[in-house]
Amino acid sequence: MRTFVFVAAGHRYALDASSVQAVHPLVRARQVPGGPPWLAGVIDVHGEFVPLIDAVALLAGSGTVERTLGARVLLVDTGEGDGTRARFALAVDRVEAAADVDDLGAWHAGAGGAAWLGAVVQHRGLPAQRLDPGRLADGFPQLAAPASPAALVRKDRS
Repeated sequence: MRTFVFVAAGHRYALDASSVQAVHPLVRARQVPGGPPWLAGVIDVHGEFVPLIDAVALLAGSGTVERTLGARVLLVDTGEGDGTRARFALAVDRVEAAADVDDLGAWHAGAGGAAWLGAVVQHRGLPAQRLDPGRLADGFPQLAAPASPAALVRKDRS
């Protein structure tokens, strides 16, 4: 399966490439007051406000992606399915590779309370844990649908 292998908080993760629409350098996000710690804010993607998840804060529980030359934003879209769609951006420390990663011999670690973390696979002899963007969106309702700029402006004024 074609996969993006990325690093966040010193750990490697694998994300199915079919859900990644684009990869960009890290950009500044517009803050969203009252959001969870892993929500860096929203970014404008062609007129659509998209939530920006800080992968370090989400996956490690604290810290943030550092603004370095290698830091990237993965624009993720889970597509249409069962009436729900999630579109969000994931800020990561770096993208290590876009490669074919086989689940053969994967170790199903069990991710405790994080149903969106899956099997540990191997890439270049090193482990990378699968991240399922659809399950991530299921776990966090604020990712379930893209926000319109007008809706965010109304929220800011209240």
